[in-house]
Amino acid sequence: MIRRVWMSLPKLIRFMLIHIANGIVIGCVFLLVLIHFDLAGLGTLLEKDATGLATAVLFFQTALTFGAVSMGVAVMNLGED
Repeated sequence: MIRRVWMSLPKLIRFMLIHIANGIVIGCVFLLVLIHFDLAGLGTLLEKDATGLATAVLFFQTALTFGAVSMGVAVMNLGED
């Protein structure tokens, strides 16, 4: 079912979704490394937030940024061989 829906999407939409997903994964991994190694005190700062809202917003914004940049780079490189 999912494969049929995926294959029915236009080729360029699939291209964009793949690159957005790649950017989101790279952004989340990047942020997890920053939190794990407590660079700039980020892990310590996020531990103090009892609600988890700061972590959720940080992950959302980072994933959105990395996904958009990844898609933009992929689209700009379409014309090159």
